Amino acid sequence: MKIKKNSFNTILIVDDISSNRVLLRKMLTHLGFETIEATNGQEAIELFRTSSPDLILMDINMPVMNGYEASTAIKAMAGENHVPIIFVTALSANLSLTEALQSGGDDYVNKPIDLRILESKIAAHLRIRELNQKILNHNQELLYEQETIEHFFNKALSQSHLDPRYINYHLSPMSAFNGDILLAEKGPNGSLYLMLGDFTGHGLRAAMGTLPVTQTFFPLAQQGTSIGDIAAQLNQQLLDVMPVDMFCAATLVELDQTGKRLTIWAGGMPDLYWVDPTGELKGTIHSQHMPLGILPDQQFNRSSETLFPEEGDQLYLYSDGIIEAGVLDGKPYGESRLKDQLTSPKQNRFERVLTDISAFRDGREQEDDITLVELTCDARTAPPRIDGTTTDTIDSENSTIPIS
Repeated sequence: MKIKKNSFNTILIVDDISSNRVLLRKMLTHLGFETIEATNGQEAIELFRTSSPDLILMDINMPVMNGYEASTAIKAMAGENHVPIIFVTALSANLSLTEALQSGGDDYVNKPIDLRILESKIAAHLRIRELNQKILNHNQELLYEQETIEHFFNKALSQSHLDPRYINYHLSPMSAFNGDILLAEKGPNGSLYLMLGDFTGHGLRAAMGTLPVTQTFFPLAQQGTSIGDIAAQLNQQLLDVMPVDMFCAATLVELDQTGKRLTIWAGGMPDLYWVDPTGELKGTIHSQHMPLGILPDQQFNRSSETLFPEEGDQLYLYSDGIIEAGVLDGKPYGESRLKDQLTSPKQNRFERVLTDISAFRDGREQEDDITLVELTCDARTAPPRIDGTTTDTIDSENSTIPIS
């Protein structure tokens, strides 16, 4: 095995005998390496700290600190950075590879040194170091990507107009990154736009959709774009930028300024529940469209539906992580149990659902991202006009949603 010269620049030679160091220096120079030298283990530790060599040739019996002690200390300092340590010793009868590994070393060569054996072992261990460096670099790049996506996700959440007077929500990702996304924004006439999305999968890959969705949703909502048109543009954006196997089940809602009209587009999400303040179920709203990012624009259905709530009515949206949470007696949490909790006449339905889900899971690990949203249908203060008056005009064009 030939060494690729200059791939790794520096080898640390550790030996208390000058003639041994001179011999190794000549051999390594011939092979194309630069060398630095230490006369004992303590010096080796200091040189490792200041010079960061790529490989170490370590004698065992030395004054001040022996090779075993120095190797253990150096490996601890190196951490995940793999720096090979090859013992160079005349004590072949008393040294085994197992002993070398236990003390922090990676291999050994016997004195007198055979240049071919030394060259072969150095090449092998430097190859291992190179592979380790590639893995570390890949992990660092992955960490950077994770931090970038986390930044966009957190920014999207902070940018959302999640007014606690009208919106109560719970987001619980399965892993470090959430495949569920919740966005809210005010329209120009005082309406409230809300989007709950659930990307395929979970974790980092699912969270990748955060950026294109937020870049599309917020400006369109701020312009007062219709719910159906927002859905169509989100669909096209995901088709343009996401992998073919990535799509987003989503519910988009617009609650008008008076709190008396809800416009809904739902694609691939679980049923929505419309409940009055006493806990009576006024309607179950079914998803009637395909998820975003599947159909081409000419096949996409942007039709939205409308219902007319009374003051204090609440709309519950959730991702399928709610109804699929846990398994008890072979059954998940389920829609029926969720509906029972939401239609109870008791107060604090939102908190009661979360408590019930936690009790149902009984400590079992979360298997999907979980999101629950409670939207209260109350009137909101209208935004001021330039002349100081307020806007009260409501678009009268609507259709009635089929409910059960």
